[in-house]
Amino acid sequence: MDSASAANPSNRSWIVIAAKAIVVLQSLGIVFMLTSAWVTAVVAVGFIVVFVAIRALSRASRQVDQIFDEELGRK
Repeated sequence: MDSASAANPSNRSWIVIAAKAIVVLQSLGIVFMLTSAWVTAVVAVGFIVVFVAIRALSRASRQVDQIFDEELGRK
């Protein structure tokens, strides 16, 4: 198992995605109830930045694995 498949399984269930979306939305709801809309917007942008960073790192990991496979000739 390479690092890309370990970090991001390709056969992810829709239930897992829905559960993660519910957790994020509930977290934003709690932040909104305890603070203001501006703070909630900042936290939402923070969630988006983390999500984009994880996707970029996963993509980079897959590319590195592919380069190693091509250069080292292993399967």
